[in-house]
Amino acid sequence: MDNQIYNDPDIKISVIMPIYNAGEYLCRAMGDVLAQTLSDFEIICIDDGSTDNSPRIIKRYQEKDARIRTLRESNAGPSAARNKGIEMARGKYMIFLDADDFFEKDLLMKLYETAESDNLDIAVTKFDIYNESKDSFSLPVDEPHGNIFVPGGVTSKNEHPDFILSSTTGYVWNKLFRTSFIRDKKLIFDPELYVFEDVAFVCSAMSLAERVGRIDGTLVHHRVYSDQSRARLFRKYYGQVPVVYKKVKEFLMQRGMYVPLKKSFLNLSAGRCYKIYNLLWADGKESLWTLLHDEYAAELNWLGHEKTEFESPEVCEFVANVALYTHAEYRERVEKGKNINIGELEKDEIVKKVKVKQKGARRRAVWSKIIGFLNIFKRSNKKAVK
Repeated sequence: MDNQIYNDPDIKISVIMPIYNAGEYLCRAMGDVLAQTLSDFEIICIDDGSTDNSPRIIKRYQEKDARIRTLRESNAGPSAARNKGIEMARGKYMIFLDADDFFEKDLLMKLYETAESDNLDIAVTKFDIYNESKDSFSLPVDEPHGNIFVPGGVTSKNEHPDFILSSTTGYVWNKLFRTSFIRDKKLIFDPELYVFEDVAFVCSAMSLAERVGRIDGTLVHHRVYSDQSRARLFRKYYGQVPVVYKKVKEFLMQRGMYVPLKKSFLNLSAGRCYKIYNLLWADGKESLWTLLHDEYAAELNWLGHEKTEFESPEVCEFVANVALYTHAEYRERVEKGKNINIGELEKDEIVKKVKVKQKGARRRAVWSKIIGFLNIFKRSNKKAVK
């Protein structure tokens, strides 16, 4: 893309807001954006086929403020909506805000000033979580390597290749992106992903950015409807978690970033799957384990690593067990107290054991087919004799 065609020198930030049936909260979100202390922005509202009063609310605001641009889609999903926003953006920077969140009035100004003064590709702000059912705020759990960001400092995968992917959350709504960076690197949201699509986008962006900084202060308030609603989200879509990280791995390999960021990716993907596994109920645990055991542990390249490459012995043990055992076998071992000794575990040992198990499984499958054919043959002979 030719950035000169799309950029408008009078627009500092393009606020991209996908909207789907957000009528109950949209006025608060729009009001917070329009009240920003930085005024040189545009709001791109992508209505993704809302069936509530969201379109009327957007139209009412647009009639009053020329900075608002709109586009209506036919329920194509958040990835497609945000990609349309990227195409339409005319600002020097862009930010993706959710229509049910709310924001401090200096959000855009602080992000913009920091990005400009430090020449950032990505500027990150802190956020808190607003629980609507409890009418209360809470702070999110710190990212494992959020400490690579220091006040006034700039970092990237060049300084911290082993930690960069787990240095910030996978959310896009607390990050300002330089528009030329997004377009030059041809970054888009994967249209095949309808959930956790922002995780793939953020990981891709962080893997390529040369200058990333974080500002102090909590400027975004992310709305959740209840603790139960968050749990239901993970429980409904847990099977998509390894799919997302497979997409991330494919992107890193295509862009030549997998090898330098291998340790960061290993601990991010394995650590997140371990965390999700522990949040699930019994059947969900078994289903996710089976996905990882049968397919994704190998596809995510979790096998063949020294234990020192894992930041957590618990994650290392999780990966070893997932690679070697079915969930039923693992549960049986736990009941018998047969734990893997991480201290004695070597990567070649895991790979060797996995190959032996796979070879045995293939042999059993072949014999099962042979026995099946023999049984069919016997039944056919009996019918012929009769």
